Amino acid sequence: MKKIKVEIPKYDSKSGILYTKLTEENGDSSIISTDYKTLLPFAISVNPEIRDFFLMTCSVYGIDRFVNRKENSVDGWSRELNISFPVSEIKVWSNVKNDLEELFSFLTGDYWKIDFYESNFVNPEIDLPIDFKEKYKQVNLFSGGLDSLIGAIDFLSTHPKDKILLASHYDPQMKGPLSDQTVLLDKLEVKYKGQFNYVPSIKVTLSQTTTKRETTFRSRSILFIGIALLISQGKKINEIIVPENGSVSLNYPLSPSRRTSCSTRTTHSFVLEKTNLIISTLKINSNIYNPYEFKTKGEMVDDCEDLEFLRKIIGFSNSCGKRGHRKTWVNRSATHCGVCMPCIYRQASLQNQKDPTIYGSHIDSLIPFKRKKTQDVGICLDFLRKKLTKDDIKTELIVNGIKNINKLNRYVDVVWRTRIELSKWVDLNGNSIIKSKAGL
Repeated sequence: MKKIKVEIPKYDSKSGILYTKLTEENGDSSIISTDYKTLLPFAISVNPEIRDFFLMTCSVYGIDRFVNRKENSVDGWSRELNISFPVSEIKVWSNVKNDLEELFSFLTGDYWKIDFYESNFVNPEIDLPIDFKEKYKQVNLFSGGLDSLIGAIDFLSTHPKDKILLASHYDPQMKGPLSDQTVLLDKLEVKYKGQFNYVPSIKVTLSQTTTKRETTFRSRSILFIGIALLISQGKKINEIIVPENGSVSLNYPLSPSRRTSCSTRTTHSFVLEKTNLIISTLKINSNIYNPYEFKTKGEMVDDCEDLEFLRKIIGFSNSCGKRGHRKTWVNRSATHCGVCMPCIYRQASLQNQKDPTIYGSHIDSLIPFKRKKTQDVGICLDFLRKKLTKDDIKTELIVNGIKNINKLNRYVDVVWRTRIELSKWVDLNGNSIIKSKAGL
């Protein structure tokens, strides 16, 4: 059990950085550095619970990076975490303690136990920049990936009279997202000039630590939501859009080994529904939702409201989950590895389009199950070869955290169509060995 106290944050007015120290019982510590100056104009007008929630999401992200999973897991993956958070009013937060523990545990795959102590954090005062004094319809999360790009294009092309705010996060220890966001924003500005504003991507990172860092980023999604909630509430915007295809949102386990530990839960319906419940209990008027939860990635692409424009800039988005591991790539100058599951989903989604993306490796150049770098390919082919009924899928989704029975059949159909989408791509691109392993 790792017992960690989240210290009350301290703001450095010169740098604009908010420093939050994490202190473990055994003396180990780390520092979370947050670009708070950019968020200050929004943070001054929100109630304390919204600021508490944002700071809590930064802390969760930092804790996830602070506690090395391999060295501290109780079962090869999950960690036991006992965390004390500083909050403005303990009584208010006690009402959502159990929900927060469930949310964080589900999101990171760990066992969270939390408690609270009183914070005396005082928010610095600053005026809202003139750029953000207009009215906005909604806040859209903007990661630099293909799905968030489609989400922005769909709204901008169909609501020419409404403005939106785009929000994002980057960690300098994770290469790529900031430059992806910057390039795509330039493209969107040319096409949709004056229809959106962009809050500069918020840097949150574990800047110092006395221990070996964890390399996974499974808590990044709750940080995204924390940033978006602070910005939206600062502007009295009730809608937060988290655009991601249903295939990835559901994170249907492609193999038993991925049922819990090895799969992301970025926009899983449980995460969004539980988060909405928490903020509702805190009497925060906001609705966080994913308008693409019932679409495959390919359907998101093909149904884009301005497909012609999307085709022109697809190549500037990035979906790769392993872009920092170029040593294993056949083409090391590529932008995507080509063989991680995000890359596989991307390629399958673009099979009806001309895909300009340059991939580091091709499925035909690999022999699944022989080398670690082919793990995702092999698991994907196993998933396609396995005979599944819709009842099998339904059972697995329930086991994997789906609570909303009213949506269950539609989720089953998403997984079913995802298999078809992936099978078509493998059939079109795989050699005879690959096809055979996929049962084609």
